[in-house]
Amino acid sequence: MSKTFFVRKEVFCTRRSPRWLLLVGLLGLSIGGCGARAPEAPTTRVTPFVFRSLNLRQQDPQGRTAWAVTSPEARYDLSRRVAQAQDLRGTIYALGQPRYTVQASHGTLLNDGQVIQLEGKAQIRRLGPDPVTIQATRMRWYPRLQRIELDRNAEAIDGNLRLLATRARFLIDRDTLELRGKPELRRLGSGAADSPVRVLLQQADWMPTSGALEAKGAIKVVRTLPSRQIQTLTASGLRGNTQERTLLFQAPVVLDDPSQKAWLRGQAISINLTTNTLHSATPFRAAFQQLRIKGQSLQVDLNTATATIGSGCEVDQADGSLRASRCLWNWQRQSLAASGGVELRRTANRQVTRASQMEGRLGPSGRLEFRSPGSRVTSRLQLPGPKPGAAAQKPTIRL
Repeated sequence: MSKTFFVRKEVFCTRRSPRWLLLVGLLGLSIGGCGARAPEAPTTRVTPFVFRSLNLRQQDPQGRTAWAVTSPEARYDLSRRVAQAQDLRGTIYALGQPRYTVQASHGTLLNDGQVIQLEGKAQIRRLGPDPVTIQATRMRWYPRLQRIELDRNAEAIDGNLRLLATRARFLIDRDTLELRGKPELRRLGSGAADSPVRVLLQQADWMPTSGALEAKGAIKVVRTLPSRQIQTLTASGLRGNTQERTLLFQAPVVLDDPSQKAWLRGQAISINLTTNTLHSATPFRAAFQQLRIKGQSLQVDLNTATATIGSGCEVDQADGSLRASRCLWNWQRQSLAASGGVELRRTANRQVTRASQMEGRLGPSGRLEFRSPGSRVTSRLQLPGPKPGAAAQKPTIRL
């Protein structure tokens, strides 16, 4: 289709406006030097114009390319200063080097490119060896402000991690994605030790290049087990890194597992999503069915279903207590291995048993039953006192 379009040449020589850039990109005009003013010709206004392609670039104050967009087909409404493009693709530069690519099923350039609305399958991809994708069904790109608003189904993808929000804003110059509308972090899993995890946030800031993540306000983690049972963890805040797959939950931290009648109360706890491990270097309290557990540090391995109490292990139950330097608890086998100055006290007969190591297993009654394989054991117990009229001294037996 052939269209006639006349342009006053002096406009291009005196104003380097976004509109000028857009018209050059649409029409492919070649601008020479500013000589004598050409005679004005009648303007034929036919809108919209349909062009074979769009190629638009903008430079920064130092003359380096700041951003560029292309499209195989574009329509331009001269009166409204609006261009509509199909299969829009773009590149965002930092210091003259490409950093992000942008693409959408279709886009609308408003006010000659001051605002670029991306719709359909709109994506931003960070370039590099480990690409990161930010996508939404609608975005509004403000090139001058170096900002992109994501207001429909915002999602950032980094490996098997997903950051979602109903409303988000990407600050290009600060390399920061602000998630403000019900943000959520998801980890997709495929096995018993790699179950799906959802982290519900109040607000979060994420940096695609470094992977740094910071969330303020109350945090709630929901983990769905293969049995469909739910574990929850709450914390006062979160810091982490999606590239390193690490999350640090800030105190106080509360973990609840109703399926095991278990809970944990502690301070800061870090989670490594690659190794499926939890770590806390501060005191904690916990419960498992009828057991009450305390310790000075904690290491949990979800792959092996084990929890290691690194120091100051204390286990209490209705008929006694155990103290040791270190304990290893396996919640699948429901067994406990204690080592280092182990002391077992039983209420019955005030029995005290000491050994270098001890093993226990949860019995049908919900109590731990201990034994000391291959370890020297010292036990002391006190028998009931004699009946009235008998000898007054209470016998004590050491084994």
